Amino acid sequence: MPEAQDPLAQLRDIHLPEAVGLWPLAPGWWILIALFLALVAGSIWYWRKRVISMAFKREALSQLEALNDLRDNNGLQYVQALNALLKQTALTAHARAEVAALSGQQWLEYLDQHFSQSAFVSGAGRCLADAPYKPSLATEELSALHLLAQQWISEQPGVRR
Repeated sequence: MPEAQDPLAQLRDIHLPEAVGLWPLAPGWWILIALFLALVAGSIWYWRKRVISMAFKREALSQLEALNDLRDNNGLQYVQALNALLKQTALTAHARAEVAALSGQQWLEYLDQHFSQSAFVSGAGRCLADAPYKPSLATEELSALHLLAQQWISEQPGVRR
């Protein structure tokens, strides 16, 4: 009888499987990447739309600041230019049919409707309607009107598209 061999000596060594790689990705990762990209694209689109829709405010405020020299030299021309600027801003921010035909008391009421206070009908904004009929305008009146216009422009919603 042949000499008994050790049966354990005939076994092969344990082979471990290869390490699991990162590629190809599992479907869950693809879904997560797609959601992330959609979130980034949506955020960029919203931000860009908001910046573009608010550009008219920056432009109106810069035009308002440019009117400061006119305010010091000729009060009536300043009030007329300011009124035109407010009308232009309102036409940009709101429906043209609502704004275009307004003047006088109706215009002041419209400005108050789209403002957090009633400062046009019964405050410093009243100067917009009364200025052509006054012999002169006080510097304090014009300064209050300027501040009021600045606040009104800042409170306007973005452009509707």
